[in-house]
Amino acid sequence: MVEDGNPIPGWQRQDLPPTLSRRFEFESYPETRRFLDGVAKLADEAQHYPNLSFGKTYVSVTLDADGKKLTPDIVALAQKIDALAPKAG
Repeated sequence: MVEDGNPIPGWQRQDLPPTLSRRFEFESYPETRRFLDGVAKLADEAQHYPNLSFGKTYVSVTLDADGKKLTPDIVALAQKIDALAPKAG
């Protein structure tokens, strides 16, 4: 449930303003670039654009709810972004 606690493991939830944030780490710049390209595609599909900051081997993603409650659509976008990241093995 979105109202109670953190809806997605690994993401930091903030209530004022309502946001979900996560930092992703990568082994190389090409991995970082592929991830950024994937996030851009997902954002276009969802018509919800995250705030991004990035460097050579990391990307910080913040999804905001435009001052409203975090919705299932925002949680779903965060889950899709999670699926883009390479799995640690």
